[in-house]
Amino acid sequence: MGHTAHVSVVAWTAAGSLAAWLWLLLCQGFFWRTDVRLPPAREPDSWPSVGVVVPARDEAEVLPASLPALLAQDYPGRAEVFLVDDGSTDGTGALARELARGRGGLPLTVDAPGEPPAGWTGKL
Repeated sequence: MGHTAHVSVVAWTAAGSLAAWLWLLLCQGFFWRTDVRLPPAREPDSWPSVGVVVPARDEAEVLPASLPALLAQDYPGRAEVFLVDDGSTDGTGALARELARGRGGLPLTVDAPGEPPAGWTGKL
């Protein structure tokens, strides 16, 4: 590439950068100002339903720390936690049911789909 072509590339890059900055500064409504705040969001008429899916396999060791915090979430709409026990050998499903029993908060459904089909490798 010759000297003239190099200068041309630099000039076009500089012009493009200048154009981008001018567009940001002049056309984007003073986006950098931190003293301008959005109005508070209004409460929706109805909240969407939420389903939280927790895949679990041999997670009995960490469930006592994680599941109660998840079930204690305060959501104004309809919400439910689904724990899918993927063939655990450490009692993950039973422990999850025990941890949810007698607690307030989000309802828990534990599903254990059973043995996987032949040749299924699961998560690798």
